[in-house]
Order: sequence, then C-alpha cells, then structure tokens
Amino acid sequence: MKEQRRRRLPWVLMALGALMALFALVMLSQTPKLLQYTVLAPEPGEKGEALLSLIEPAHRVGQDLKDSLSWAALNGVCGSASITSDTGSEEVNLIAMDEGWLEVYPRFLIKGRRIGESELQRGARVVMLDDGLAFRLFGTDLPEDAAVALNGVKYQVVGTVRHGGSVFGGRGVGDTLPADAYLPLRAAIADSVGIQALTLSAIPQGGAGATRLFLDAASQWSPGGQLIDLSKEAMRRTILPRVLLLIVGLYALVGLFGRMTGAAGRLFGGYRQALKRSYFTALIPKLLGVVALTLLGYAALVGLTWLLMVFSAQPLYVFTEWVPENIVEWTSISRVFWNLTAEAGRLVRVGTRELRVVEFWGGLLRWGVILVLLGAALLPKRQAVRS
Repeated sequence: MKEQRRRRLPWVLMALGALMALFALVMLSQTPKLLQYTVLAPEPGEKGEALLSLIEPAHRVGQDLKDSLSWAALNGVCGSASITSDTGSEEVNLIAMDEGWLEVYPRFLIKGRRIGESELQRGARVVMLDDGLAFRLFGTDLPEDAAVALNGVKYQVVGTVRHGGSVFGGRGVGDTLPADAYLPLRAAIADSVGIQALTLSAIPQGGAGATRLFLDAASQWSPGGQLIDLSKEAMRRTILPRVLLLIVGLYALVGLFGRMTGAAGRLFGGYRQALKRSYFTALIPKLLGVVALTLLGYAALVGLTWLLMVFSAQPLYVFTEWVPENIVEWTSISRVFWNLTAEAGRLVRVGTRELRVVEFWGGLLRWGVILVLLGAALLPKRQAVRS
C-alpha cells in the first residue's frame, strides 16, 4: 500500500500543478489592458491646494494623448476608512475618483445611479457603495434619502454597484477589505480625507508607442512615479511556462520529425516493393497519394514549429526593452542589462490593487509549474524502484 502511494505521488503532484497553472492562466487572461502611473500623494497643503493643483494637469494628459488613449482618469488611493449610518458602521476601502474613472474601471450598477460627471467636477458630497455594504448598512431596501457619514461629514448614497475587485463580483485577492465606497476626488480633498497615493490610469489604443507617450506625459505631470502596464505584468508571469513549453515542444517536434521521416520511408519502401509487381503507370495514383501524405505531414510539423516559435517570441514584442538596438554590439547589450538591473533595484516601487491581483495569480502559476516539474523529476525514481 505504501509503495502504491509512492507511485501515485508524482502523478498527483503533476495533476495538481497542472490544475493550478491552468486556473492561474485563465485568471491572468482576465487582466485588463490598462496603463497605470501611480505616485505617492504630496502633502495636501492648505485646503488641499497641492492635491488640487494636480487634477487639471492630469486631465490635459488625457486630452493631449486622445489619439493614443481611449480614456484617461485620475483617482486617489485613500486606504481604509470608517463610514457610518444610522444602523451601524463599516470599515471600507475608499476610492476617490475623478472624471472618467468609471469609464476606465466600469462598475455594474445594482440600484440607483452612478455618480455623475458634473458631481465629480464640483466635488459633490455623494457616494456609491458596494451592494453588500449597502445591505449591511441599510438592509434590503435602500432608502431614497440614504446617507452615510465620513469624517463627520454627511454623504448622500446615490447608488449601489457590484464589487469590482474580482471577476466573480466578490472580494478579490487584491482587496484588503471586503467592501468599497466611491466618492468624488475633490470632495475627499475638501473634507481632508487622507489620500495616500494618486493613480493616473489609461486605456491605450496602440502598443509600445502609446505606452511610451503615456509614460512621458505622466512623468511631466508628476515626476518619480511608477508605470504599471498590466498587460505586460500579466505576460511577465507567463515567461516560465512559455520557456518550459518551448523546451518540451522542441523535444516533441524533433521526435515527431523523426517519426514522420520513418513513416515516409516505409511508405516509399512499400511503393518500391509494389513496383516489382506492377507497372509504373498503374501505380501513379498510389505514388501521388504517398507524396501528398508525406508533404501534408511535414507541412503540419512545420506549421506547429512556426506556431511554437511565434508563441515563444511573443514576449519580445511586449518587452521591447529586452532587445538591444544592436544585438552584436557589447555596449548595446550591456546598456540593456544595466537598465533592467536599475529598474529591478528601485528602492521604492508603488503598486496598485490590480497589480497585486496579477502578482497573486502569477505566484500561483509559478507554484503550479514547480509542482509539475517536481512530479516529473520523481517519475524516473519510481520507475527505477519498479525495475
């Protein structure tokens, strides 16, 4: 019985790792194509003037790059805050959003309405709540005059939305708290709500060019921030399985080419044997069939090889900074190396909730691959024991 369990262990590890890796890949595929530039919030100053002075320049970034960006919006990361109603209080994750934010980060409306653009512009004291949070504070029926207090200031509840931290609509892996509340950024500044960081987000229309334009404009808006390309971050987490797939795929293709060559040899050998018994003209259809099957087989293998190469080379089109300008010039290669080293060694790296989600699923994917490799490494030992 013990020996049987040992024999099953590699297969269990490989199956578990494959399931983990597959699930993580599916979740990573849900990553939105989004650019984020996040900076630590400056000291607000008197009446929040330092923070208010960054709002209009952020709008100009979106206007100046309207040919490269579908939408651009600013929000303040406030962290946790306590909001209260007549029936109780809840600790929530507070999101202070500016104009256009709901176009970049859509939320499914459950009841009421969403905060209007004019309310965002003037900093009206209105708030949207997650539907689960609204249920805990007000019950099943949201009153028309529903209101909550934040820092002693009354905010009217205009609507409830589905929680946006997860594709399942519930609390996501990047959430520090189970519920979100949304209010205008200008209202949060006016009421001295603590803003920890500012994030300028955009939906790009192009590729690396749009990313570079956004980074340049955002760096002028507020220097020293961290650019987060969520599509690139999701791709980064798939590098390990891509490399393994390339190795395994090339090994399998070499074997398939060998088998195809052997099969073609047997087909032509059979044709030569048939020539000893029949005339050439009578065997022309068979010859054409053998040639067609051989060509189709090799064409299929060449196609699979091409697809594998394209799939493996895809990160080079995403991470253009990995490719030296001159691949045979040492100074160009060393420049790329030190640029990447300097970026990885930054003392402060400000992240976002969306980045934390990508990091979580990337970690699950890595551990799934490790389990698959561990199970594969144990297979020869089990076979050696049987022999």
